[in-house]
Amino acid sequence: MYLDFTSFKLKVDWKPARFRGHSVKRNISQSLWRKMRKQTLAEREQTCRICGYEPDEANLRYLEMHEIEHYDEDNLVCTLEGIDLICKRCHAFHHLGFTYSRTTKEQFDELIQHFTKVNNCTEEDFQLHFKSVRDKKFQRVPSLGETRSIREDTRVVKYFITGDIPYKEDVISQLKKKGLYQDIL
Repeated sequence: MYLDFTSFKLKVDWKPARFRGHSVKRNISQSLWRKMRKQTLAEREQTCRICGYEPDEANLRYLEMHEIEHYDEDNLVCTLEGIDLICKRCHAFHHLGFTYSRTTKEQFDELIQHFTKVNNCTEEDFQLHFKSVRDKKFQRVPSLGETRSIREDTRVVKYFITGDIPYKEDVISQLKKKGLYQDIL
């Protein structure tokens, strides 16, 4: 049984509630995202960075681009720190709330088996890791001025990019045109 999960290659994560449904991908053109994906696939040799999965050409759709983000919940700014190329199974753990709400028990059990294989751990280790991440994520205490609920918050999520991503200037340009780019943090 693990108590220190830093050695895990695959970890559980999910977005804070106010950022769900918001991403750079959803706010740029599909053609730009496809160009970014093509370059990322070439640079990362069509391999999952976490588990090493290498699909043949017919199964490249099982490799997904994962936006590595940091969330400033007080200012509603999502900072894109980079992009990972990871398989669909590994990606499921980076958005576990979304995954859990859209999978059957059997599908979720298969994902847990993937997690235990990648991390060479037990199902109990997965449960402990999940609980530690969940407890940490939900310990945030609202700031003094935070009185509105998420549904009442009419502020727009803005984006800031610190990572070296493909076509970075084009991405920033498209976000600026929509008034969604935060120039300074």
